[in-house]
Amino acid sequence: MKPLASLRCSLILIAFAITAMAVRPAYAELSAAQKKTVVDIAANIRDAGTLYQSGGFAEAGKKIESAMAAIDKLVSEGGPEAFDAVQPAFPRIVNAHALLELEGVTLKPFVKPERPDAAKPAEMKAESKPKPAAEPRPSTRSRRPMPEPEAAAGPSFATQVAPILVQRCGSCHINNSRGDFNMATFAMLAKGPPAGTVVFPGDVVASRLIESIETGDMPRGGGKVSPAELQLLKDWVLAGAKYDAPSPMIPLAALAANAPAGAAPAPMAAEPPKDPAMRAATGSETVSFARDIAPILLANCNGCHIDAMQVRGGLRMDSFAALMRGGDSGEIVLPTRAAASLLVKKIKGEEGARMPAGGRPPLSEEQITLISKWIEENATLDAPDKDQPLAVMASQAWANAATPQQLSERRAEMARKTMTLIGSTSSKVIEQPVDPFFVIGDVGEGTAKAVADAAKRAIGKIKQTVDASTIRGNVTIYVMPKRYNYSEFAQMAERRSVPSDWQSHWRYDGVDAYIAMIASSSDSDDMLEAKLAGPLASLAVATRGTDVPRWFAEGVGRAVTAKLYARQYPAVETWNSGVVPAASAMKDGAQLVKNGLAPEQADLVGYGIAAAILKGQRRQYDTLLQGLEKAKFEQAFTAALGASPAAYADRWKAYPGAGLEGRKR
Repeated sequence: MKPLASLRCSLILIAFAITAMAVRPAYAELSAAQKKTVVDIAANIRDAGTLYQSGGFAEAGKKIESAMAAIDKLVSEGGPEAFDAVQPAFPRIVNAHALLELEGVTLKPFVKPERPDAAKPAEMKAESKPKPAAEPRPSTRSRRPMPEPEAAAGPSFATQVAPILVQRCGSCHINNSRGDFNMATFAMLAKGPPAGTVVFPGDVVASRLIESIETGDMPRGGGKVSPAELQLLKDWVLAGAKYDAPSPMIPLAALAANAPAGAAPAPMAAEPPKDPAMRAATGSETVSFARDIAPILLANCNGCHIDAMQVRGGLRMDSFAALMRGGDSGEIVLPTRAAASLLVKKIKGEEGARMPAGGRPPLSEEQITLISKWIEENATLDAPDKDQPLAVMASQAWANAATPQQLSERRAEMARKTMTLIGSTSSKVIEQPVDPFFVIGDVGEGTAKAVADAAKRAIGKIKQTVDASTIRGNVTIYVMPKRYNYSEFAQMAERRSVPSDWQSHWRYDGVDAYIAMIASSSDSDDMLEAKLAGPLASLAVATRGTDVPRWFAEGVGRAVTAKLYARQYPAVETWNSGVVPAASAMKDGAQLVKNGLAPEQADLVGYGIAAAILKGQRRQYDTLLQGLEKAKFEQAFTAALGASPAAYADRWKAYPGAGLEGRKR
């Protein structure tokens, strides 16, 4: 078993990992110079991995481009023997290409060479005209080709491996980032945690993913991977850990949801936990689970039953559903019977050791009374999703009950902590609180004021399409002077990479509402407005309902930007050129609605749909916005547009260019 330090010195990412190329019979027919080229190609890919680990993304990109150029030349001159010798490098190039672009490195497209005809006489090869070089594609992110899926070899990642990872590892490493490791997408799984890569193609022993399962270290919390599932994971790694879905950014949960029945091994035979019936709150209750009970549980049960690697007594309380299922002793909440409920007995110290344990102080009489009262009132839930993490549920309940002033204060506090997280010091940070905004960043006072003024002007201009004054509390605007700072913000604060052509983006989680942007003293007033108008419009849409999907909110924001700033903002042309390819790559509307598209593709599809609605169905759009305040998104959309979101997307797919602004100049 290789120690972790040794692993980190090995190949860094799946994308860069490359085992020694197998020596084929034809390899011996290559000249000494051609054999050296094969070795140099492998060395370039290994060097790219080392550079990637140290943050030298641009230099890693140069290594990959050198490898691509060498492959083209070698195959064109060396024939089928040369092709066979370098073919193992193709999938590594594809994956490395995709991951480097996620870090903002623009690379030439990698076009896999065709295998030359071995039967063709040498003189005919020499006389045949070379194919014209493929015309370079524009370097804008939306025009880059999607990484090609690997040909089927060994188990399928999309239909067999992803369902296992979602089912067995999802609660800790897909829905959360335990151990600083999140593998919500294949790209994130490939990158691994800060400690090092967890999957090495072809090497089961070195792959920490396999080792942790075999030793029983993972999964934690009582879950198990069956022998059949473990063998399938091993077979996938041994076959090269290949990826066979359209994009490494598609959520694993979406792959698992779309996998055909029976594609993955059946779960181990075991009695499934009882799923408690949803007892929705009636409105007559005096105690709210989300607002009153969840915060008590979060404060006192965390570490043992919430966010716990190994839960005590088999009792998980991460969600309402988990709480109601109970643990090894059975149900701990008996609706309408507080005195008989084990939860109440434990917190009162009436049965066994008093809870919470671990030296924590007992709950106050007021807290015990609240829990007892909630149970007596039928233990109902006043949140939309029984499986929602308690932390998210409690935060949203607080936000719903908070005043705009309280929201503004909470967001300002969160913003200051975020600036500390990304390495800013109080002496460098400029704050510009100008209602309804809180501008903060490592920029000069002049730039901060210019951003605040531009945001106010942008609010006035987007009002014709969406009223941003409905956003409760101040919107935080993080201002970064350079792209490096912007990328660092996304990496540290959001644990993700942002596309290289982005200048700004938004986020809303039920409590926090912010815009992050690049701004410098050289930006014109119109450019600052253009960077802010779209995210502001998106926030105004997203905050109108509890379940507005990102693709729609982002789509409206981009459509507003295109309508107001098509001539000033270069990104609009990029979006327009990407809509039709994104629509063509979408199988159907259900794929969009079920989050089956890569984020950038979903953003483009959402932009095209929103632009079409605003162009030809403005009255219905206004009706939809009003409906979002009273109904769920799908219900409001269907009532306003006369078709479900999926059905509407199917109709739009036939004419994806309709409604786009700025297409003709």
